[in-house]
Amino acid sequence: MTSIIKLAYDKNYICKAGLLINPRLEKAVPRQDIFISGGRIASVGGRESAARRAGPTREAVVFNLEHLAVLPPLVDCHVHLALDGKDFAAARRRWNSPGELFRQVQAELLDTVKHGILAVRDGGDRRGIALRFRNLVRKRDLVGPRILAPGYAMRKPGTYGSFLGPGVGMDEVEAALDGLAGRGADLVKVIVSGVVSFQEYGRVGAPQYSAGELAAIVAAARARGLAVMAHASSDEAVRLAVQAGVDSVEHGYFAGPDTLQLMAEKGVSWVPTVIPVAAQLHGRKKGGPGRQERYVLEKTVDRQLAMINEAAALGVTLGVGTDAGAAGVPHGCGYPEELALFRRAGLSPAQVLQCATWNGARILGLNLGSIEPGRAAALVAVEGNPLFDPGALHRVRYVFLPPQL
Repeated sequence: MTSIIKLAYDKNYICKAGLLINPRLEKAVPRQDIFISGGRIASVGGRESAARRAGPTREAVVFNLEHLAVLPPLVDCHVHLALDGKDFAAARRRWNSPGELFRQVQAELLDTVKHGILAVRDGGDRRGIALRFRNLVRKRDLVGPRILAPGYAMRKPGTYGSFLGPGVGMDEVEAALDGLAGRGADLVKVIVSGVVSFQEYGRVGAPQYSAGELAAIVAAARARGLAVMAHASSDEAVRLAVQAGVDSVEHGYFAGPDTLQLMAEKGVSWVPTVIPVAAQLHGRKKGGPGRQERYVLEKTVDRQLAMINEAAALGVTLGVGTDAGAAGVPHGCGYPEELALFRRAGLSPAQVLQCATWNGARILGLNLGSIEPGRAAALVAVEGNPLFDPGALHRVRYVFLPPQL
């Protein structure tokens, strides 16, 4: 059972951690006090020292977490709040039923937080649903993680992704970006390729944009102060995205070692989203996959895991993203499965934790990822030490939500 603690601006708090985890340094420090004031971490130190150094003027609420490890929040770099991960058609129908949609997304947000995920980046939807719920969470009308959303995704008319965006011709890009920026979009999502085939190994929908077109979109987004996340699978599509200067590549199936090396050189992050494909092997689809489909799915997953291993060795910044809302990937509970796949790829528990926290915060541009003075007091307390035991991240016992993330 996870307890969600909503912190208040006008109260002080002391969290007495059995272990304090710093994922970036792969370090665990025992018996640390975290003093929180005004929704932010004021100081961190040995028993009682944090409170003494901070000199609180009000009585502090104390949380005894002596038996737990406290770490920065988990980050899901790729979700779709407008979808439920169970029934695509039913979720789309709810777009026209505000009450049902509200209940769906409210439950998704709560499940996300209970899993220790306190920041998510949405991959877009045609109706701008994620943007609306971002605002509700920001105003504290709903309990949820920090949400970054692009509004709808940029795609060429007549190509893959009609549920993600309406289709924008190159002569409409500037006006479309002005409109998204005016609605408060946090970033731009661009669809560079189609999707991965589950029937024919290695087949991916063709790239939607030429190198020049994609570079123009990225430049226009940057001119408005917006980062760019790129849906791209196939080596060709990923390379186009990287050469155009996107900030992160989403999915990236069938990217080759040379393209990963280019990503490392250019500082482009990668969010591999393995679980949407792997989930199809779990029997969640009625009847399960047939022999040919199973072969393709298994081979696709195995290759993606091998490339995650390669990317880590090359120094590519890897973020954890579940594509939650995709078929077979419910919000929140798909995250531990993605972490397990990163372990299968050969990353150590400490590396996986760094991808899930520090790297994710960097990819989203958030002041999270470590526990130190000045940062928002977004904290997660788990049973066990996740630097050595990945299962500890399945045992979230407390989540601390600051007034503003």
